[in-house]
Amino acid sequence: MNLKRVLGLAGVTFIAVGFTIGGGIFVFTGIVLKMVGPALPLAYLLAVIPVFLSMLPLAMLGSAIPSVGGNYKYPSRMVSPGVAFAGIWIYVLATFFGQIPLYSISCARYIATFFPAMSVQCMAIVLVTVFYLVNLIGIKPASVLQAIMVIILVSALLYFSFAGIVHLDVKNFENFFQKGIGNLAVGIALLTFTYLGSNGIIELGGEIKDAGKTIPRAYFITFPIVAIVYLLVAIAATGALPWHATSQAAEPLVFISKSILNSAGFMFFILGGAVLALITTLNALFIVGTKSLLIIINDRLLPAWLGDVHKKFATPHILLTIIWLLSLAGILSNFSIETFASYSALGGIIIFLPILIAALRFPKLYPERYMQAHFKLNGVWLYLCTFAGFILIVFFCIIILADLQSLLKIGLFLLFALSGVAYYYLRKRFLLRQGFDIVAIATKEDWR
Repeated sequence: MNLKRVLGLAGVTFIAVGFTIGGGIFVFTGIVLKMVGPALPLAYLLAVIPVFLSMLPLAMLGSAIPSVGGNYKYPSRMVSPGVAFAGIWIYVLATFFGQIPLYSISCARYIATFFPAMSVQCMAIVLVTVFYLVNLIGIKPASVLQAIMVIILVSALLYFSFAGIVHLDVKNFENFFQKGIGNLAVGIALLTFTYLGSNGIIELGGEIKDAGKTIPRAYFITFPIVAIVYLLVAIAATGALPWHATSQAAEPLVFISKSILNSAGFMFFILGGAVLALITTLNALFIVGTKSLLIIINDRLLPAWLGDVHKKFATPHILLTIIWLLSLAGILSNFSIETFASYSALGGIIIFLPILIAALRFPKLYPERYMQAHFKLNGVWLYLCTFAGFILIVFFCIIILADLQSLLKIGLFLLFALSGVAYYYLRKRFLLRQGFDIVAIATKEDWR
């Protein structure tokens, strides 16, 4: 690979913030508002804690041994090549055939609010194609575009928040815990979804300047920014109008914005807020989507020609083209939004498991690198943070599988996962006949 270190702290932070603030805040605000009532701001504030803790082991790995494709590389060297490959195989389905179509179609629907005659499917295709071309040119222009969009996105959310706070009525917060502590606990658990996503930056270790310091700093900047923005949005959503009425709306934040903003403000909030919340995540998926696959190709688990890097732009153009084609196939498949959401969430969560196991094993496998890391978890903190991550994984997998409510959909997902296992063992046998044992991958010292 001939990837260049071009990303500084600001670029990495903008990518992480854009990855984190997605459509979840628009989806889950109404669901949890109905569940917890006026305690919504508290639920958002507390939800950041378990996610932040579970991300710290990833920050430690990124600080100690920054590398391209960390989601695959860390577990392949510290746990098992097979486990790591299976995680990425599922992630491919989740991201390229699930998450990218999900966000592009959802974004197109918001744009259609102002252009009702527009074809949602065609707009989704245009969005995916634009970000494919931007990322084909190079990660630097993609990161600059991400920074601009994140600034507009945060501005739109803050604009909505301050407008809502101006209309705030403290009576809407009366009887703060009226929905009960049990509902508050479930609401907190659900809102953790809205803080996921920043783990994608460990994919970029080989393209980050002074990555050992930059990666943990980006985490410590990202989470306070996102938590403050979410808290302000939650205060506005709960206090601007009686929450009983707001919680009944199909799109609570859209409902409130129509009530408290003028037409120009409403357009800014929808286009700069809802649309860019989805677009920034869409762009970030293209930025990080190829990195683990490049390492897998270097490990010979996929054909070498797939990893060709463009001589002029230094981008993996073949992989980006495959991602684009798979995403178009997803958009044209006419699968339901709910199915895309479930598959993308499952893949995005499952990929955490092998990385957390790698983080637990890291201090014993690489004691010198652990001691020299700019950021590391000592003693009980390592176990506390990884345990928080394990709890998140188990909880969300149970919730999502139950939400699918279809043996066929669950079966298709499991079949795809098993196909990855089957491919791995077939590829392993093929490489053995050529004199290469995949097990040797676990002993490679090729951190970059």
